[in-house]
Amino acid sequence: MGNLRLFLFAWMVSFGGHCGQPVLAADKVQALIGVRNMDEAQAPFIVAKYLGYFSREGLDVDLLTVGGSNEIAIQVASGNANLGAASPSQAVIGMQENSAAPLDVRYFYDYSYRNIWSMSVPADSSIRSIADLRGKKIGIPSLGSGGVTYGKAYVRSAGLDPDKDVTFIPIGVGSQAVSAVRQKIVDAIAFWDVANVRFGLSGLPLRNLDIGENLDALPDLSLLAKNDVIKNNPQMLIGFARAVSKAIDFTNANPVAAVMITWKVYPESRPGELDAQQALAQGLKILEVRSPGWRSAKTNGKNGLFVEEDWKKLSSFLLAGGQITRPVPTSRMYTNDLIDEINNYDRDAVIRQAKEFDLGSVR
Repeated sequence: MGNLRLFLFAWMVSFGGHCGQPVLAADKVQALIGVRNMDEAQAPFIVAKYLGYFSREGLDVDLLTVGGSNEIAIQVASGNANLGAASPSQAVIGMQENSAAPLDVRYFYDYSYRNIWSMSVPADSSIRSIADLRGKKIGIPSLGSGGVTYGKAYVRSAGLDPDKDVTFIPIGVGSQAVSAVRQKIVDAIAFWDVANVRFGLSGLPLRNLDIGENLDALPDLSLLAKNDVIKNNPQMLIGFARAVSKAIDFTNANPVAAVMITWKVYPESRPGELDAQQALAQGLKILEVRSPGWRSAKTNGKNGLFVEEDWKKLSSFLLAGGQITRPVPTSRMYTNDLIDEINNYDRDAVIRQAKEFDLGSVR
């Protein structure tokens, strides 16, 4: 048994350049992802599992898709999952100390440094600014989606009253949403980045209206867990986030491999109606719009580091929109305590692995 332990320890520390503790039995981890169906936009989570980054951290990870970020925050706070990747607006609303039942969660890894929600119009629309939306109808995925929260904020920032000057209409997603725009049931839409890409790929190109730098820089999807898990089991969270961080480096270095790995693990995510070249181009387009948000120049190369000024802007954003009644301290929203250890691996080795990856293994 002693030789086995030494072997496992050597095997673990030889990959990624960090000195983690040897783990003889993988810890079961349930991670919630806020989408109905996995696709290329979630490539880092899929890559981390496929390439064994999670298992090398001693983790046996189940990636579970759920309805959205609000559900993730509630399920993680209830102890029904170990962690989740959730947009922060709903979670931060639930963190308010003066709420009836504050959510006992906190973010521990900043996954997306850019707001993924936009206000868009058809490319040939005469609407040139958000101020031009007075009296117009705005399509949103559903009344419970982030399209309402962000859409109202964008309208408000242009000096309009979101409750009087515009009308929000739920139009669903996919072909249903495309039809609503084509038939001019709505004049604009408040949707997320990948959905806008899919509108364009369906033959309906969109044009984003300027929402301003402050709103564009709002933090988005990030990893959260219960406070007692952060305190009592930080190594599990560090291992999960380190695996995801490696996968982000891999995906940025070889997006083609990341797309093909996604299709290998989730065959249904590959567009069946397109030939191989067209399908790959579509997958790469999705990564092209999503991947810039995975890093920020403000972090000095530390993946996942929370930027205080941006999270203060998030609190101000929610306060202005009436979602919270007082500012939420950044210390309540997130912790940077795990970031140094999360980034303790050989990034060059991961990038080298990406560039040398055999695409034939996932065809």
